[in-house]
Amino acid sequence: MDYSSLWDVRIFLDLFLGGIGVGIFLFMAFGYGERDANRLTTLRIGAIASLALVGAGALCLVSELGRPFGILSTVTGFNATSVTSWGGVLQVAFLLVDAALCAMLFVRKGALLDGVAFKVVGAAGVGLAALVLAYHGLVLNSAGRGLWADALIIPLFMTSSVLAGGTAAAAIGRLAGADASAGEAKFVAAASLAVAALMLVFGFTVAPAGADAAFCYDVMMAQSGMVWWLVAFGVGAVVPLVLSVVALAKPRAQGTALFLAIAVCALAGSFACKFLLASTAQILIG
Repeated sequence: MDYSSLWDVRIFLDLFLGGIGVGIFLFMAFGYGERDANRLTTLRIGAIASLALVGAGALCLVSELGRPFGILSTVTGFNATSVTSWGGVLQVAFLLVDAALCAMLFVRKGALLDGVAFKVVGAAGVGLAALVLAYHGLVLNSAGRGLWADALIIPLFMTSSVLAGGTAAAAIGRLAGADASAGEAKFVAAASLAVAALMLVFGFTVAPAGADAAFCYDVMMAQSGMVWWLVAFGVGAVVPLVLSVVALAKPRAQGTALFLAIAVCALAGSFACKFLLASTAQILIG
């Protein structure tokens, strides 16, 4: 039995930080056309947060692949058959587009947000963000190692990132003074329900994925089952779902404190989920 690590914690940080950043960007993308002054402040903060988080994740990725002194050769030595190489390219492209949008948001004059250039750059950003999101799931599944061989890890990582990033963006909006929106609560309800459903189904899909996957899942449940169900599932998915239902039932409850609580729970759950899946699957049956 081999307990050696294929990757270290830097890959996990890329998946976690980058996932939050992409989730924030996608959530914010639907508010670019708003004219409210508080909304513009929200977009500016969100764009910077997305840029910083995805940038930090990309730096972790290239430093891990270079381990870490081969960063230059890693960046210049593109491998078309490597999912991680494509991930690096996609993240760099996304960062460039996000940086351009940041510049546009801060030098906004007149009807810039209605301009064709802004809309084209924004659309490119949404497309690249979606590709980066898909990469976060594919990079583990492509390795075919332990739990990573289960294809359900792809949508699980994607929805976890969308939930964590979206709730963080909603919390940023509240702190910036943006008005409450029923759409935000509906988003939280839908995303948290999707994460909860995928986590419940995940346990039934490991066996078809192979003996390694089933063994790693048993090890994860034996060692960290309480963290998986209480933190990743309970705190990270069920609590945001319940709080979003409360927000929909009582619109007056959609205040800053509520969305901050939802964001903290979703971020904690996403961290626990990704960390457990990324670390436990390092085990191989030899």
